Amino acid sequence: MRFEPLQKHYEGLTKTPIYLYAVPLLVAALIIFLIISNFRTQKEKAAFVAHPEVDDVYRIRKDDNSSTTYFFLRLVRINDDTVIAYHNNLEYHGFVTKLNNDDFFVKDEELFFTKSELKQMLDKGEINAVERNYGNAKGFNRIR
Repeated sequence: MRFEPLQKHYEGLTKTPIYLYAVPLLVAALIIFLIISNFRTQKEKAAFVAHPEVDDVYRIRKDDNSSTTYFFLRLVRINDDTVIAYHNNLEYHGFVTKLNNDDFFVKDEELFFTKSELKQMLDKGEINAVERNYGNAKGFNRIR
């Protein structure tokens, strides 16, 4: 009991070390960064769908009953409101960001979409991503 005033005195003099707040601050910063990054990605995807360009590649997600499949569409021509695309050869049963080494776009099977249909696909969540200016590493240049 004699030491209580002395203990309170020293507790008042000491400060909480800043490094104790580092982890919560880093976690909060990471969460904020991920939210902003996702917002930018969604905004960019919407802009790409609203203004499609030849060679854009759309990753399409299809949910059928209990399974989800992914495939790609590569835009090859745009005529006014109509967009013509090639479908890739394989379907993927898991999330994918590039073509498998055995996969390619089939030029004999052209698919036709209107720009409004693409917008509807985006709104329904079917267009999962849009790749533009992608280079050779993802395999999107393989057409047969």
